[in-house]
Amino acid sequence: MKNKSKFRKSYIRRLIFRIIIFIIMIGIYIFYPNTFNVAKGLNFIKEFSPLHIIWLIWIIDMILQLCKVPKYWPLGSQKYLKHRYIPSIKELDKKTIKLHMKEMTKSSTSVAITWLFVIVLISTLYLTHLISYQVVILISVAFYVCDIICVVGWCPFKTFFMHNKCCTTCRIFNWDHAMMFTPLIVIPGIWTYSLVIMSLIILIVWEVACAIYPERFMEKTNCALQCHNCKDRLCGK
Repeated sequence: MKNKSKFRKSYIRRLIFRIIIFIIMIGIYIFYPNTFNVAKGLNFIKEFSPLHIIWLIWIIDMILQLCKVPKYWPLGSQKYLKHRYIPSIKELDKKTIKLHMKEMTKSSTSVAITWLFVIVLISTLYLTHLISYQVVILISVAFYVCDIICVVGWCPFKTFFMHNKCCTTCRIFNWDHAMMFTPLIVIPGIWTYSLVIMSLIILIVWEVACAIYPERFMEKTNCALQCHNCKDRLCGK
């Protein structure tokens, strides 16, 4: 049982780590707000700040996701890959697969529209000077924490939109980085745009794979996603 729950234990450790990062960033914001200047324009290559370390952590995290590191990422994040696909003995016809994917896409579209509204709201608050660019960055860090809470705790996207059984079967599992960093798009700079671009690359790879290989995303056609074959046990059961 210990081996089966290793990913859940790993995600709990990641949650603790991200909470610590969030607390540190709040401390920097309170006592050294000018440190955030590195996120704007070309300041990234002109001066050094703790935000460089945060940037490196995030970039490495995304690189590991793109490089298909199985020990670091669970099946839910890698189900689009060929070697994580176990074809079902009972094949479904293309019409049934298309219908199922249509329902999943409908749910994910609802998430995308909702998230777009969140981004527009944050952007409006920033452009009307109701919040500073430092606060926008802190919002992204907060999303960085909430991402893991959605895995090990309660996920609003699962409850209100996707209605999926677990993270392993989640249609939008690899949307996480894009959702974390899209608020940064209102802050022009190397630090911000590099994070946004990298996260969008991950999103595009995921969506292209979903369009070409929909059978890899469905529990009925990919046996690897079924409970009795699951070794990650992110659900804790």
